[in-house]
Amino acid sequence: MKSSRRTLAYNCDPSYELVVTSLGADIMIRAITFFTGRIETLQDAENELKIAEDVLTRVEKALKEYGYGVFTKRISLPGGSRELAYRLVDRVSKDVLVSIGYSKALKPTDVVNLATSGLYVPLLHAKEPNVDDAKTYSQIFHDASLKDPVFATRIAIGFHDEDFQTPYFPDSSSKGLRAIGLALLYPRYLVKLVRSGLSLGKSFERVFSEVEKVASIVKSISQLPVVVDYSLSPWMDNSVAELYSVIECPLLEPGAQYCTWLMNRYIQKCSDQRLRTGFNEVMLPYAEDLTLVEYGASGLIRARDFLAYAATCVAGLDMVVVPENREMFTQLVASTMAVAYVKSRPLALRAIPVTGNPGDIVDLKRFGKVPVIPY
Repeated sequence: MKSSRRTLAYNCDPSYELVVTSLGADIMIRAITFFTGRIETLQDAENELKIAEDVLTRVEKALKEYGYGVFTKRISLPGGSRELAYRLVDRVSKDVLVSIGYSKALKPTDVVNLATSGLYVPLLHAKEPNVDDAKTYSQIFHDASLKDPVFATRIAIGFHDEDFQTPYFPDSSSKGLRAIGLALLYPRYLVKLVRSGLSLGKSFERVFSEVEKVASIVKSISQLPVVVDYSLSPWMDNSVAELYSVIECPLLEPGAQYCTWLMNRYIQKCSDQRLRTGFNEVMLPYAEDLTLVEYGASGLIRARDFLAYAATCVAGLDMVVVPENREMFTQLVASTMAVAYVKSRPLALRAIPVTGNPGDIVDLKRFGKVPVIPY
């Protein structure tokens, strides 16, 4: 790994002032998530969903007027009964994604059925590593993927406490208080700033100044508390993995873990702690980053590599497409449990076991055609 003082120097001075104009072309709103209030009855759910849809529509319209594109609108509920979860199936639409939140009332078959119906289902694992639980999770992902690999993309295991809240799906649940959560798409903008001569720290600072401007707009329109998950996440050619190469720290080389730690530190240092919620770390979802997909197609990356990244990267094991093998998948889940337990920071897992061998191509619909990688 070549060092680059210009791009890697740790410099995030809170006194650094910027005059920021609208940069909507550089930053996209990855998700506007409405966290609902408490829900005890079906009528409560109907009321919250109606309010959520109205607020999301108004916020999206306002952001577009400011020049910001909105990728997805989402509603995150606080969990609840099995009956309530199934009644939500009728509210599934292409326009608004819905997470049922953390529910202790669901059996493995319920998780699969709800994900099959279009809902997002987060599973909470807030205890020590456990092989029996890992087997159950393996069964859930295999059963969902057997129906359609896309269904498995709507399920995640969250290794953290129940009060965790993020706008990122599937591991999203409301605390029962109305609020708006934002997730932003900005790797390409970071690449642009670094290539223009700014240090990596100054680049994060400039991006987050714009993020906070977006948060202010959303708060003004929604009249609700606004929180932000500042995580650096990709979408296809808006690649996080490309950024590693631009800062002369290629992801496949030994120095990548250090650079992940450094970027996570910038995220913590340069973001507004009053707005922060969720993960706030680098994310490396395999099937959502075209550079990572290219690595997979070339046989350069395996699931265990993403597990290694999880030591310093929150979503180091996300959207990984592997051959169906319940025992190997169980071991992968159990090892992720162990990493989360030792790391003592929120971590999530989402993996898709499919029929096929490493190198085969799987069609994940909106995620595109993705090469299977080995364990």
